Amino acid sequence: MRYTKLTIKGLRGIRDLEIKDFRRVNLFVGANNCGKTTILESLFLLAGPTNPQLPLKINNFRNFYTTDENSWGVFFNELDTSSDIKLSGELDKPKEVRNLLIKPNMITIDSTDGYTGSMPAVSGLILEYSFANGINKKSEKFIADVTVKEGDAEFNIPKDHKEELRGVFINAKTLFQDLGTRFNNIQIRKQTDRIVKILRQIEPSLIDLSLGTDGIVYCDVGLDRLVPINVMGDGMFRLLSIISAISDTQDGIVLIDEIENGFYYSSQELLWNAIFESAKEFNVQIFATTHSIECVKAFSSSYTQTGKNNDDVRLYRIERKDGDFRVVSYDHDVLEASLDSGWEVR
Repeated sequence: MRYTKLTIKGLRGIRDLEIKDFRRVNLFVGANNCGKTTILESLFLLAGPTNPQLPLKINNFRNFYTTDENSWGVFFNELDTSSDIKLSGELDKPKEVRNLLIKPNMITIDSTDGYTGSMPAVSGLILEYSFANGINKKSEKFIADVTVKEGDAEFNIPKDHKEELRGVFINAKTLFQDLGTRFNNIQIRKQTDRIVKILRQIEPSLIDLSLGTDGIVYCDVGLDRLVPINVMGDGMFRLLSIISAISDTQDGIVLIDEIENGFYYSSQELLWNAIFESAKEFNVQIFATTHSIECVKAFSSSYTQTGKNNDDVRLYRIERKDGDFRVVSYDHDVLEASLDSGWEVR
């Protein structure tokens, strides 16, 4: 199951944006504050549309933990809670259209500014999710919500919906959080050898990986004892974390914000080699963002070597001017020609 199209209306800084023709690996570029991270957040919300914890999680990913009355406005374009957020995603195999409407959860509170009576206030969010697919022609609708009362969040989740699409969001804050758990799942599924094969592109001496009782992943590099992955170099540690997330999200989607973080420019081609291989190996769709032209060049160069004839990648440049958005899509041939000509594609 893969995304083929995304429409965003009213989420954060994006008033209206549509992106089509997604492939297995998709890279978003553009200037600061052009909405790249918001695009990933939209895909993440649509992957778990009945999970009311996800809006709080995407705020946490941005190191924003406040849940008071004023904090809910940050989800809405221009902080306007009177205009609902509308997200729509189309997927294939089986063909499915997902629609998520996000509205403010309104309550009435007593006035505290010297006036008598009461006034409306936002205490959370309501998520109205509907979908239709090739199996169920009739659209089904589910409602979830989050409400904060006296500082505590209460979540209402529909019990009659089971989500089939798996998704994970990775950034500098979350990259290493679940490595032990993910690698344990890999060991249980007997997929360790597949991960080792990919990592040997960076560390040819790697023989095997194993999870210690302390939750640390250890490397066998032919010495008389195992070596913690943490001391094998930051690039190796980060790459294992990314590949483990891809493996543990088999047949799902992985969203990676600022993918170049922590990778020296000379190793970024190896990073993309590993991502292309693991995305294919575990049937995962990748969405990533970058600010780095070196990362874009590595993306193009790696694909030239590994899968140029498959048309499995897209680069999208997001342009923003006076609140309006424009998407410029590059297939690999156009991207390669643009880079060869010295054109600015970021």
